[in-house]
Amino acid sequence: MSARALLAAIGSRLTDALRTWAPGARGAWCRSQRRRLRSSHGSVVWVRGAAVGWAEWGARRGYFEVQYMDGLAYLRSPPAPAA
Repeated sequence: MSARALLAAIGSRLTDALRTWAPGARGAWCRSQRRRLRSSHGSVVWVRGAAVGWAEWGARRGYFEVQYMDGLAYLRSPPAPAA
């Protein structure tokens, strides 16, 4: 791996970390949606517009699941791990 590729990879990781933990960023939005899901006792949270991209980002990181019904996205709590 060249030095340029290494620096690009490090920069990408740092940018991702900032997006995750910075106030008002995707991570904060995902954590608030996860709290909503936990307190909703099995119901879902519907998302639309620009929030769909953030929801898909959060789903890839395990905050929740994104599913679709008739093209409309909604969030569900991830299944509990098998013990």
